[in-house]
Amino acid sequence: MAKERSTPRYIKIAQDVCGKIMTGEYPEGTLLKGRSILGASYGVSPETVRKALNILEKEKVVSSKRGVGVFVDSELHAREFANKWKAETQIKNKYANLETLLTQQKELQGKIDTAIDDMKDSFTYQTTEAVKFSNADIPLNSWLEGKTIGEVYFWNYTEATIVAIIGKDNIVKQSVGPDFVLHAGDKLIFVGKDNLTYDRVLSFLTYGVLNQGEQK
Repeated sequence: MAKERSTPRYIKIAQDVCGKIMTGEYPEGTLLKGRSILGASYGVSPETVRKALNILEKEKVVSSKRGVGVFVDSELHAREFANKWKAETQIKNKYANLETLLTQQKELQGKIDTAIDDMKDSFTYQTTEAVKFSNADIPLNSWLEGKTIGEVYFWNYTEATIVAIIGKDNIVKQSVGPDFVLHAGDKLIFVGKDNLTYDRVLSFLTYGVLNQGEQK
């Protein structure tokens, strides 16, 4: 995962100055304190303060008068500067969130692959054919919510055997029995006897047993 870049201190100082302008602590026309005093109040060097004030001057938030100091020029420009950085921060946060989700997805896929490998090593299938493992998610608002594997006659309708379930907590449960309670969002890892197994399971998870008759 890419290392998140932190906001430079001089940008944070510029943002803080704009915040004080917008709240009225620094009204338009205010003469700001000297760089050394501002630097001490922020715990930074005068050079860092100079960078912050230079940015604000370019954005027409403040103006400097030689031999006098730096004055607050425009609350409107302070708001524009603050909004620009707020938008950039939001984009940065969304990018970081996407990176986190992609990392979680990769970790979950790794757990699925590990579970499948474990099943291949330990699961004995009924035929001599190669075992093919598949996985499918129980949809949100599923009719299966809160019901057990045995209660819904999972094998009877799908002819698939569940060998592991990965819950929403990303914990892998192996060798689940008929009393295991299913929940929307669970990922089922299963094996079947033919190439149509996956389609039967997907239809069962989505539509239930409609048009298939009732279990005797």
